[in-house]
Amino acid sequence: MKRLIVIVLVAVFGFQSLAIVPAQAAMVATGDVITEDASLASDRDRLNTLMQRGEVRQELQRQGIDPDEAAARVAALSDAEVAQVTARLDELPAGQSAIGVIVGAAVLVFIILLVTDLLCLTHIFNFTRCAR
Repeated sequence: MKRLIVIVLVAVFGFQSLAIVPAQAAMVATGDVITEDASLASDRDRLNTLMQRGEVRQELQRQGIDPDEAAARVAALSDAEVAQVTARLDELPAGQSAIGVIVGAAVLVFIILLVTDLLCLTHIFNFTRCAR
């Protein structure tokens, strides 16, 4: 039993040592730093512009948040946080039509009915056969 425990521990510690990645250093060009600073400044400007939009301010007030305080908090974000927020903004959908929701719901209902037909719980579709 002790031998088995030792083998398992050696294997676990051996796999953990494979995950260690050595650090790498390289020269950073001035152009890269300037480009990064410019993109961070544009991201911060984008957030500030977003905070000044009328519908955003109205929604903040509707949620019980003072828009000026929210703008001050956005201004206090670090560069990494600003980059993270703007990346998240780019991922979010701008809007969704009702057709997409209806089609999605129809596909979901079809899949559920198909599975219940295959499991012999219902007999709705003629093209399916019971799994029994």
